[in-house]
Amino acid sequence: MIVIGLLILLFFKQYSGVLIPHPVIGFVLGLLLMISGYLTYKKGLAQWYEKNEEDIKSRILELKQRADKVRVDLSVCEIKTNSYSEQVDKVKNYKAKAFDPLYDSDKSIEDINSNEAVLIFETEKYGEKEHYYSPVIYKDEITLRFMLDKQKETYIYIDKENRSNYYFDLEFLDD
Repeated sequence: MIVIGLLILLFFKQYSGVLIPHPVIGFVLGLLLMISGYLTYKKGLAQWYEKNEEDIKSRILELKQRADKVRVDLSVCEIKTNSYSEQVDKVKNYKAKAFDPLYDSDKSIEDINSNEAVLIFETEKYGEKEHYYSPVIYKDEITLRFMLDKQKETYIYIDKENRSNYYFDLEFLDD
């Protein structure tokens, strides 16, 4: 719809014929088609995200109900961290950035610090070691350790048929 609206809009913007007496109507029609196409796209995208989130929640709920529930002592989990900083331009105007060396060059650059961590839980099943990895946690190591010490334990829900399908329950970190 967006493309058709754009084509109609461009056609009637340059239209100078006599067959259609009011080309403004075609121009407005093209504009309305573009807007309605954009709104339809945004609505469909929002519905897709909502459906995807519902699917994830239903799979987690199913795992919690049917899978093996393994108690995890958070004090024995290994924490792997990755912290880095990134310089991002605050100013998008390159002409304005040309004056940075003359004044304060830090005005147009912002440092953004990122912290990522993953918990690794090791257990033994049938004489073999198994490792379970949490999803990426966007917290610094000190805050994460504090929260883990406060919680003490959680659970991993492991599918009985496919042990690589599991849910590492870290919902307490969202609080």
